[in-house]
Amino acid sequence: MRQIFRRILLRAGLPHLRLHDLRHSHATLMLMSGVHPKVVQERQGHSGIAITLDTYSHVLLGLPEAAVRRLDGFLAFKLDQMQNVGKMSATGAATDSEPDGNRTHDTRIKSPLLYP
Repeated sequence: MRQIFRRILLRAGLPHLRLHDLRHSHATLMLMSGVHPKVVQERQGHSGIAITLDTYSHVLLGLPEAAVRRLDGFLAFKLDQMQNVGKMSATGAATDSEPDGNRTHDTRIKSPLLYP
C-alpha cells in the first residue's frame, strides 16, 4: 500500500507523505472547520473521545473564543428580532416568525429571554 501511495505522490509531484499524515490532516481540518469532536472520533476510529481530544487539543485552542463570538452574534440577532417583533406588535401587524402567546415555533426553546 505504501509503495502505491508513494508512486501516486511522485506522479502528482507532491512531497513525501505518509498515509498517517493524511489521516492526521483529515482530523485536523475537520476540527478546524467546526466539525464536532465526537464525529471526528468516530471517523478516526478512536475508542473514546478522550483520545481524539488529547491528540488534537492544539487545534481546539481557539474554540472557546469562537464559541463566544457565535453566541454573541446569536444573542444580537435575537435581541434585534425581539425589538422588531415589539415594533410590529405595537402596530398590530403579526408575522409568521412571531411566536403565538407563550409557545415558540421551536418546541425545544422555552426561554422567556429569547421569546418574551
